[in-house]
Amino acid sequence: MTSFQFRRALCGTVLCSFVNVAAADDKLSDLNATLVGTPWTLQTLGGAAQAQVAGGTPVQLKLDAASRRLSGHTGCNRLMGRFVQRGTLLTLLPLGTTRMACAEPAMTQEQAVLKMLGEVDGYRVENRTLSLLQGEVVRATWSAPAPKEVAEKTRKPATP
Repeated sequence: MTSFQFRRALCGTVLCSFVNVAAADDKLSDLNATLVGTPWTLQTLGGAAQAQVAGGTPVQLKLDAASRRLSGHTGCNRLMGRFVQRGTLLTLLPLGTTRMACAEPAMTQEQAVLKMLGEVDGYRVENRTLSLLQGEVVRATWSAPAPKEVAEKTRKPATP
């Protein structure tokens, strides 16, 4: 008996809703992301949507649990530094960047990103979205990539 047939057989009983919730929980684990180890891509900064600057690189951030180092890209330069996490408190310590010059939109975005990262004192992860906080104020939101298994399931099969 398949999983679907088993659930269908239980429908009409008290267990039906429990089985459906348990099946949904299996899928929810695919939606969750963790602060460390996840490559995050900037979505909003100061409440405004952030698109990749033309000709630039996406603004990205990744925190490594073992080394307590962060790395990423500001849209213009590579980003590096350290972080301290205690519960939902987060401090990003001396941030450094490479020193390449970029076109003006990327430089402006870089300065805004670095300023925000220096003011962050907390975070929240909900599903695949990271919110960096200053107090209770969301300063920026970041998205995690879709899990490989979910992306593979949604990929259309090749046509002969």
